[in-house]
Amino acid sequence: MTRVLYGVSPIGLGHATRALAVLERLKDAGAEVRLFTGGMAADFLHRCGCPADDVVSESMPDVVEGEMKRAALWYLRSWAALKRTTKRTQRLFDEFRPDIVVCDEEFSGLGVAARRGCRTVLISDELELGFAQGRIAKSIERRIEHWYNRLQESVDLLVIPDFGADEGNQRHVGPIVRSVTKSRAEARAMHGLPDQANLVLLSMSGSGVGSFLLGRTLLAFRKGIEGDTVLAISGNRGRRVTGVGVYDLGLICDNHNLVAAADLVVSTAGKSTEDEAASAGTPFIGIPIRHHAEQERNAASRGYSADDVERLGELISRRIGRREPPHDYSGAEGVSRLLMSTS
Repeated sequence: MTRVLYGVSPIGLGHATRALAVLERLKDAGAEVRLFTGGMAADFLHRCGCPADDVVSESMPDVVEGEMKRAALWYLRSWAALKRTTKRTQRLFDEFRPDIVVCDEEFSGLGVAARRGCRTVLISDELELGFAQGRIAKSIERRIEHWYNRLQESVDLLVIPDFGADEGNQRHVGPIVRSVTKSRAEARAMHGLPDQANLVLLSMSGSGVGSFLLGRTLLAFRKGIEGDTVLAISGNRGRRVTGVGVYDLGLICDNHNLVAAADLVVSTAGKSTEDEAASAGTPFIGIPIRHHAEQERNAASRGYSADDVERLGELISRRIGRREPPHDYSGAEGVSRLLMSTS
């Protein structure tokens, strides 16, 4: 039996949801998988029935009023967190003795595996940085980027959950999404949502950095959304929101089922939620955190920018219910085949 040590970045929950999709395929293929991550991601995976070792120190970017601040400080905190995590990962590696180490934008496992002579796989759609704004921050970022480029080149496989041309150690598998397991009516009924109403789903970041979007979405909903429409909020880690037509569901494990059941999804422009919406054909509005390079790139690919938060009500009215043809993504299957063939 192939033993897979699987590390998951604890920043947000998109990495954790991707891991759930891949884990299901790996288990079907007969692999023994041990997950490790940290913080909210560890709690989320446990609640979803997939316990993970809580060993990864997390360093969250500072976000103020929807804008990323102090990137240099975030880089320095992240580097210190990586050093702390590596010691714990070494113990985990020696205890589990894996055949292959897979990391979804978690980096301590890759360094430990390389030093132990174990095969390494990095899953990442963030191949470049670009978060820094000031001169000092950019200087620090250049050093981090040099390290990150060398890491990408050093792994046995660099798996990219998108479409593109393979070269070197890079393999494009397409988006990684969880399979929808409930019908529209079943998903809504499970969370007490009306079946006949138009449903806007505000899918918030599991890390809390997308909380700026909550107030803006509530304002747009209460001021200008017409017709029989309700708002469901998933992932809210702050004060519970109440009001007519508003359903605050908190952190839920089957957010992908609600994405498929919604008539519109509003979120920061994280790739996992965007891919789940595209997979189901659900209209999507992505409002990125300003200066968050990855989110800004994702949003731009869909025609959105941070400035669109100012016209969110207009966008919701324009996009709600305008479903698109669903996409049959097979990224999870692609990752599983690659891992089992290289172990």
